[in-house]
Amino acid sequence: MIRRTTALAALTLTLAAGCARATPEQATSSSPTASPVVAGPPWYDDVAPATAATTVGPKGSACTLSMTFSVPAKWKVEAVKGGAEFTIGPAVPVCEIDAKPAGHIGFLRVWQITGATPLNPQDTVDKYLAVFTGPKEQQYRRTKAGPLDAFEATWTEDGERKRAFLVTTPSGTLMVTLGGLDTEEFEAMLPAYQLVKASADLPA
Repeated sequence: MIRRTTALAALTLTLAAGCARATPEQATSSSPTASPVVAGPPWYDDVAPATAATTVGPKGSACTLSMTFSVPAKWKVEAVKGGAEFTIGPAVPVCEIDAKPAGHIGFLRVWQITGATPLNPQDTVDKYLAVFTGPKEQQYRRTKAGPLDAFEATWTEDGERKRAFLVTTPSGTLMVTLGGLDTEEFEAMLPAYQLVKASADLPA
C-alpha cells in the first residue's frame, strides 16, 4: 500500500505552490494535428519501445483497469488507494508505475478522467495542466495507442519535458502520464512510455 505522505509527495513532484492556466500566447500552437513521425523533441518518435516484461490492467494484475498495456522489467506497479485525495483537475490517479527500481527517478501514472460533463481530450489536458505553475509549449496531436485511437500531449513544466496520452474505453477515459526529475530522466524513461503506448489495448 502506498503511504499517503509518500504518494502525495510523489504526485506533486512537479506541482508548484501557485496555479496558472495556459496563456493565449502559450496556446498558439496547441491545436491538435495529425500524427507525422517526428524525431527528437518534442515527440521523440524515433525512440523505440522498451522490452515488455509485465502486463498491467487485466484482472489479477497489480492494477485492474479498463485498458491493458505492458511495462518494462523492474518498474514497480501499484494501485493508488484513495486516489480521489490526489485528484488533479479532472484526473484521479488509479495506478502508479515507479521507475526507481529500474534506476530512474520518475513515474508513469494512469488517471481516470472524471466529471459530470464529458470533456474533449484537449480540455481534459488543459484542466489538468491548469493546476501547475507555468506549463508551456503545449502541443497536441491525434495518434494511436496500440490499435486504439488516442490523443497525445507534450509540454514543459519548469523547463522539463512531460508527456501524456488519452484513450476512451467502455468504462471512460484513461490518461497515462510520464514525468521525471529532469529532462535527462524523462528521456531515459521514454522507452517505457513508448512501450505502454504501443501495447495499449482493451481487455480481452
